[in-house]
Amino acid sequence: MYEVISELPPYHDVNHDHNLAIRICKGLRPRFNIKVPQLIVRLIKRCLDSNPLSRPKAEEIKKILSQWSEELFTMFKNHYVTDNYTEIQKQTREAENINKNLAVSSAPSTNLGLSHKTHSEDIYTSRLLNFNNLPEPKNSVDYYDNQNDDIISMESSASLSQQIDIFQQINISQQIGISRLNI
Repeated sequence: MYEVISELPPYHDVNHDHNLAIRICKGLRPRFNIKVPQLIVRLIKRCLDSNPLSRPKAEEIKKILSQWSEELFTMFKNHYVTDNYTEIQKQTREAENINKNLAVSSAPSTNLGLSHKTHSEDIYTSRLLNFNNLPEPKNSVDYYDNQNDDIISMESSASLSQQIDIFQQINISQQIGISRLNI
């Protein structure tokens, strides 16, 4: 869902390596740089839950998306003219209005997903990743906070790269026994 909405693969600008896997296990989740309707955000959060048993089944997702699709099609077909908007219609209109007002520089420049920078060491094909000793998966504290229901971040993707770089420095310093790292 993230890639369809943002037109970017998750973590497109960072190396898909052991450090990213650890960060994801510790709660790192992708952030949108646009406003996304809250109903969709909540579904995404459920799909990304660290507990697989808490994630929705494919049939439930299909049912939800089909219902939203019908409601949104009706809204678009009627050129946004209706007496009673459904919740997804209201939230979609709100998100569209907010996204129209976002600064051009903060919007993704993906040209329909055809041109974006990827990390030079990324591999976007399936492969076996043999990571030993990954931490127990957990949900991000702020990502799942009800007050942070938008998953919206105006920070650039470079910020995520910087966070990963800092994490790598901390990880390296722990491995070689440095107790304090100036960052």
